[in-house]
Amino acid sequence: MIARFTHSLKKIGANPLALIFLLLVLSEFIYKICIKEHWHEFKISAGLKTLLQLFFVVQIARSNYKKLIPIVLLVIIFMLGQVGWVPLGQFIKNTWFLDKYLFVLLVLTYVSTISGVKQYYPLLFQIFEIFMVLNSIFIVIGFVFDLDYFSTYYGHGKRFGLNGMILRSGASTYIYWIALFYFFTACFVKRRKKYWQLIIVLLASLLIGTKAMFIAYFFLGVLLLLLFRKHKNKWWLLAIALAGIVGAYFFKDALEWVMLQSPSLRQVYNERGLFSAVVSLRDQHLFEEMLPLIREKWTWRNYLFGGGYNMHYRSQFGMLDLFYFFGIVGTMAYLFIFGKLFCTFKKNLVTVTFIIGTFVLMAFSANFFYETILAFYLVVVKGYFENEKNKT
Repeated sequence: MIARFTHSLKKIGANPLALIFLLLVLSEFIYKICIKEHWHEFKISAGLKTLLQLFFVVQIARSNYKKLIPIVLLVIIFMLGQVGWVPLGQFIKNTWFLDKYLFVLLVLTYVSTISGVKQYYPLLFQIFEIFMVLNSIFIVIGFVFDLDYFSTYYGHGKRFGLNGMILRSGASTYIYWIALFYFFTACFVKRRKKYWQLIIVLLASLLIGTKAMFIAYFFLGVLLLLLFRKHKNKWWLLAIALAGIVGAYFFKDALEWVMLQSPSLRQVYNERGLFSAVVSLRDQHLFEEMLPLIREKWTWRNYLFGGGYNMHYRSQFGMLDLFYFFGIVGTMAYLFIFGKLFCTFKKNLVTVTFIIGTFVLMAFSANFFYETILAFYLVVVKGYFENEKNKT
């Protein structure tokens, strides 16, 4: 038993992708416990992120320093929108956000420099699968026994939701979208017998408490319908169609029921309506804070290179926040760089559905580009799509 455990640790230690993924998820859970116990100063996840960034930069520079040029370009664009007119204190805060935005690009660039990277993917997939199943079990246990360590939200009168070992609610939606897509396509595209894993992850996703998960379910339903559009069994197609009709009919009622389970969301729903409750008051941030600030204070330089103002005024709609931070030029550059680094796989029904679904999720949610932990989940799905057996 001990020998087997030691052998597993050696395998993980020899696999940079698996090792970093494991360190990230464990450090975030440790920090989550620290927050629950009011030990906010023990920022283990932030410390690990800083060390990893230094490691990535060094490794990229050693491999091919020219691969750092896109990162430098984004830093220059950021500086053009800041230097000379932004107070030092605000500039430091904005630099912190820049650091968060650049992390995912550094991760993807680092992965592109690893020689024979595909040999490291199988163990990464294995650890990812084990973590998602364990985390989903923790979510169910937390729901049954009302364990605060596994809850999504913090404080008195908190919203309903559990996310297990995951630190932030914003990351939970994207992580479970990736996990559901992974196990769903493993079952229905690659014909692998991972049905029980899919069921456990699906059950846990229902308990996360983030409304954006409904978008994930919608795109999985669309993909299922497209995969079976030529299915010869008409009864199966009829069942899918009926399920879609029933789901659409009861969608609003189900959404309203979810709203009413949370005192805070119930108040928003009663005062501002369903849409404001669904987007968690992001419409208020957009129309009452971000857009008025843009109209009153932005110049041509802001439109080109970004706001330079407090990110408190961001809308928390992912794509709009990217524009608010980087401007038109910076947003186009950032998306182009991200696309070149991430979309290295064959474009087909499966991968295009994932990309569209992710961008829709991102449009109505926050934190996609600057959530540290998401970077390595994107490495998982990128490697998964690069697998030669994924030909649908």
